[in-house]
Amino acid sequence: MPFEDSKPSFLNKFIDENEHILVYVGTAILIFSILQIIYFQIYLGSSLFYTYLHLCANLSAELLLFFNENVTLIGRTLRSESGAAVTVVEGCDALRIFSVLIAAILAFEAPLLKKFFGVSVGLVILFSINIVRISLLLVIDTYLTEWFDLFHHTILPLVLWFAAIIYFYLWGLGVEKNDLS
Repeated sequence: MPFEDSKPSFLNKFIDENEHILVYVGTAILIFSILQIIYFQIYLGSSLFYTYLHLCANLSAELLLFFNENVTLIGRTLRSESGAAVTVVEGCDALRIFSVLIAAILAFEAPLLKKFFGVSVGLVILFSINIVRISLLLVIDTYLTEWFDLFHHTILPLVLWFAAIIYFYLWGLGVEKNDLS
């Protein structure tokens, strides 16, 4: 007869103690993976994708014009009087960050209506921040050219990620608070 240890193994104990979290993370990863397959296999390169990029470029140009920055928009390229230019391409869409937020909210244990509201508000907020991000890139390229790469590749993407994390945290707190009431 094989030796049977009365103590559960470390792995079994870990799974038992963290089952809820592991199910949440697994569900979020599954949803994110499905969204990424849709993004890369169907959406990326489609006419809808390019329409979305044009919308981002157009709204960014409008925002800059609102603040009296003299810019022109040719296709998806914003150009300042100084010659600095920013072209809205894949990666400027922020859709992968949107996918993370959508997956995190949909996997969260909450009523469907609260999830729908959470996703809708979150996407509007992140989309707006992304438009500001694109606009700021042209301003930085125009006035602070030496800082462009740092802001383009590190600082402004981190701002978007932090906004998504903070929004999800606050949304989750709101859901938890309302469920406890």
